[in-house]
Amino acid sequence: MYKTRLNSNRILCTLAVAGAALALVTFLPANASAAGKTKSTVAPAQKVQGEGHLMIRRSANLGAYAVGLSVDGVQTATINYNGHYDAPLAAGKHVLSVIPIPNRMAGKARETQLTVEAGKTYSFTAKRDNDDYVLK
Repeated sequence: MYKTRLNSNRILCTLAVAGAALALVTFLPANASAAGKTKSTVAPAQKVQGEGHLMIRRSANLGAYAVGLSVDGVQTATINYNGHYDAPLAAGKHVLSVIPIPNRMAGKARETQLTVEAGKTYSFTAKRDNDDYVLK
């Protein structure tokens, strides 16, 4: 009886290890190849041929607050002290919004409309406007 239980445990353990190895082989290559790619923050319907470049600097006088940046409603970056955001942006219409992090004063996200043209660079500075942050 002891040998039967021991063999049963070995079989279960072998099956568990084989299942885990199969799961790793199945999912690891897909995740490894996607690791270096960045996720697009633009809805497919808005994409137009070409891209521009977006640069956002954080004003030095914002104290300990970071700047939360969203592009087209998708949280894109958190810009900390002495930091900046620098990335390509698909040509077309976009909505940029910034908000203080942490948002202790319950400030509203301030939106900036931007129409990106291929090959052009757009530069903004995130600054304080009362309790809200704005792009100027």
